[in-house]
Amino acid sequence: TVFLQGCSKRCKFCSNPETQCIIDPFKCPEVAMSDRDVVGVLKKYEHFLSPNDGGVTFSGGEPLLQPTFVKSVFEKAKDMGLTTCLDTSGHGNPRIWSKVLPQTDYVMLCIKGMDLKLASFISGVSEENNKRARELAKYIRDNYKNIKLSLRWVLMKDTTDTDKELKALASFAKELSPVFTHVELLPYHVLGKEKYEMMNLEYPLEGMEPYDYQDAVEVKEKLESMGVQAILADH
Repeated sequence: TVFLQGCSKRCKFCSNPETQCIIDPFKCPEVAMSDRDVVGVLKKYEHFLSPNDGGVTFSGGEPLLQPTFVKSVFEKAKDMGLTTCLDTSGHGNPRIWSKVLPQTDYVMLCIKGMDLKLASFISGVSEENNKRARELAKYIRDNYKNIKLSLRWVLMKDTTDTDKELKALASFAKELSPVFTHVELLPYHVLGKEKYEMMNLEYPLEGMEPYDYQDAVEVKEKLESMGVQAILADH
């Protein structure tokens, strides 16, 4: 997985606050990497990555803030016979998406909430901005039927696990056939909290307990009862 710097959102549960700021690589050459540098790393581990459809995932931050960079590395990865995966929260528009998606095999799309007010509260950006994730999902469905699309869903107690939210999520997932594969449930955790302390930042969810594993199992069963495949991330 390649973590890119810069994100347009400020999600309350973000575990990587150090990746949020957009940094000019020319002002920080000691930590900057070119597309050739990344491909060089891929080539170094190619014999480990190639078996069983292995490949490279771009995460962040938000990789769609750097579509030309991602496109270049994905093209070279495909030339090596590697699979490509985009881990995104849906930044951008069709002009940006069309740069990256032709070279993409998998998309993991993080939907912050189905109610737009809730999504805006969680992500720290406008309701309009949060519509883009859904637009990206439909854009993939309509234009790139070879891509396998999963929806990532962070479970927060009495927030994203309500019957209203889960029913809306299941309904939306069903609209994405044939590209939709499953919902990946991510129970809220506090593994990134120390980073906020190190950066002298206030932790947005102070006092919120990690999501109970058994409750997450019940959410998984609810989604499956609604006809939507779901998997539970390791906790």
